[in-house]
Amino acid sequence: MVSKTKKDAAVSVLEHFAEVAQKYRKLRITDMKPIHAIKNYLKDSSQLVAADVGCGSGRYSLKLLQHLPLQFLYCIDISEHMLQQLKNYFQQHNMTNFTIKQSEAHRLPLKNHSLDALFTFNAIHHFKMPEFLNEAVRVLKNQSYLFIYTRLRSQNRRTIWGRYFPKFHEKETRLFELDELKELINRTRGLKLIKVQLFKFKRVNSLDFLIEQATNRHYSTFSLYTEEEFKHSLKMFIRNIHTHIPNPQKITWFAENTLIVAKTL
Repeated sequence: MVSKTKKDAAVSVLEHFAEVAQKYRKLRITDMKPIHAIKNYLKDSSQLVAADVGCGSGRYSLKLLQHLPLQFLYCIDISEHMLQQLKNYFQQHNMTNFTIKQSEAHRLPLKNHSLDALFTFNAIHHFKMPEFLNEAVRVLKNQSYLFIYTRLRSQNRRTIWGRYFPKFHEKETRLFELDELKELINRTRGLKLIKVQLFKFKRVNSLDFLIEQATNRHYSTFSLYTEEEFKHSLKMFIRNIHTHIPNPQKITWFAENTLIVAKTL
C-alpha cells in the first residue's frame, strides 16, 4: 500500500472536518479551566483584539468572548464547514464582535502587530509549527501573549483511547512532547516561553457514549484508520473495556492537556 503524501494527508483532514462539522461540538468536551487560567494573564487588560487559530466550530472561541476582556475576535480555520458552524453558533448566542477567516495557520490573513493576544486550542498538531510561531510573532504586538492549549503525545497515550483502542497512540504521530514545543518556542525569534501549566480532568463516561464518539470520529486520529482497521479496532476496544473495566457503563479515566504561555519581546 502506498503511503499518503503530505498533500493527501491534508485533503484527508479537510474531508474529516467537513464530515464531522455539524456534530463536532456535541462530541467534544469543552473544559473551562484553561479559559480561567488565560483570564489571569489578561485580567489587567481591556478591549483586546485577538485571534483564535484553528478555531473549529467555535466551542472555545465562544468561551473566550464570554469570559475574557475581548473587544474583537478573529476566528481562523482552514475548514469552511467548521467556520460555517461557528458562525451559526455565534448567531445563536447573539455574538457580533467577531469575524471568520478561512486560512492556514502558517499564513494568517492579519496585519503586522495587529493583535493583543493569540489563542489556539487542540489544533497545533495540524499546523506547520515553526511557520505558525513566526506568524504569531508577526501579527502580535510587542509584549503580547500567545496561548497554546494542546495534548502531548505522552498525555494522549494515557487516555482511555491510548490505553484501550488498538493503534490509537501509534497512529497519532502529529502531537508534540513538551521538550519539542519548548525548543520550537526558544528557536523562534521574538518569542519567549513564560509558563507551562498541566491540566488533568476526571471523566466518567459510559461505553455507549465512547462508542458514539469513536464511530462519529470525534478525534481526527480516527480518520487515520482504514475502514477495516477502524472496525476491527473498535471491536477490540469494546472487548478491552469489558476485560479491564469493572463497570463499562461507568468508566472513570483522566484526560490531560497542557497550556503553554509565551510572550512576544
